[in-house]
Amino acid sequence: MSETNQYTKAGDVSAVLDTLSKRCKTALGASHAGAVAASAIQSHLYEGNGFKPLSPATTGYRGAGRPLLDTGSLLASITHEQVNERCVSVGTNKIYAPLQNNGGIVRAKRGKWLWIPAKGTRQLQRRYGYSVREVLAGLRSAGTPAFFMGRCVCYTDKKKDRRIPVFYLKQSVEIPKREFFYLTDEEEKTIIQEVLHQLF
Repeated sequence: MSETNQYTKAGDVSAVLDTLSKRCKTALGASHAGAVAASAIQSHLYEGNGFKPLSPATTGYRGAGRPLLDTGSLLASITHEQVNERCVSVGTNKIYAPLQNNGGIVRAKRGKWLWIPAKGTRQLQRRYGYSVREVLAGLRSAGTPAFFMGRCVCYTDKKKDRRIPVFYLKQSVEIPKREFFYLTDEEEKTIIQEVLHQLF
């Protein structure tokens, strides 16, 4: 079997589920097919097989760990929903999911730069808030206002008497492809078997 036929791509998952749900004679069968499919997609994301490792910049910001599993919100968002008696939908409500799945380039839309958090900035975000504006306002209220230094936004740590980067300014950032939203042939067979077991 060729590599292109070993699994169903993200755009075809709904078609597969539609075909499987049409074989179901009850809403229970369709719902169960959706649940098994969602679980399979979650396992791809959790296991991360073939995923490109985190960049040093990302590791510095969030710490070591598995790609796409920083907060767990993307993993938890993959769910199934009963559309009608013989139709079920599997997906996520996270608008960034397609970008993480397919990869791509993020470019600044407002203003000239993207503000990329530096190592240690997460602690500031937890203290002051997660937006750029909240972090800058928090530093200012603490008596350590941020300032530009080339393409870096820093503040001065008075205790250590040194400049600490807070954000790096970039015009674009490339997000590597980390595909998780698909079903393998084996998973399709498992879904069919699970549905048949539920029905009979």
